[in-house]
Amino acid sequence: MKKISLLWILLILGIVTSSCNNKVSLQSYYVDKMEDASFLIVNVPFKLESLFKKNLSKDEQLTVSSIDKLNLLLFRPKEDQIEKYQKELVVISEILDQERYQYLMNFRAFDKAEGTFLFEGTTEAIEEGIIFLKMGEKGFGVLRILGSDINPASLVTLAKKVDPNLFKKQLKFSFGSMEGLFFVEKKD
Repeated sequence: MKKISLLWILLILGIVTSSCNNKVSLQSYYVDKMEDASFLIVNVPFKLESLFKKNLSKDEQLTVSSIDKLNLLLFRPKEDQIEKYQKELVVISEILDQERYQYLMNFRAFDKAEGTFLFEGTTEAIEEGIIFLKMGEKGFGVLRILGSDINPASLVTLAKKVDPNLFKKQLKFSFGSMEGLFFVEKKD
């Protein structure tokens, strides 16, 4: 009887210990931040084809069709939220540093923003693409590209073909004015 009790205790202890080691997923981070007014979280409702000036190759069209949805999370701190911004930046960086997310490339965007392109899945078929964009102390954004069997090489090519002006226009159309969120408006 003592052996059975000891086995149950060890089993329960093992379950509790392993559940405590679970790391926060990007999905759970999004869910946790839905009620936080500092964050803007949206399912991007526009068609991807509207972001490209040039015609897409058949591979690129196939990649676009393999994307099911886009989720966007934005955080732009107010003056009194710099400490919160630093904390959230650490949390999101720790999530994206998990082994499940693989590095694809770094890039620069919107004049002063730095970005990282990550993915989850295999190098032949991405299940989730992640674009992490930060702009110094002005904020950060995370775009989740969800789908099945997304071709990573074609996804990188697509990302490079996005027309920034069409992207800004589509964001404005879809969400209203988001001026200054990540785009630095040049004043004459």
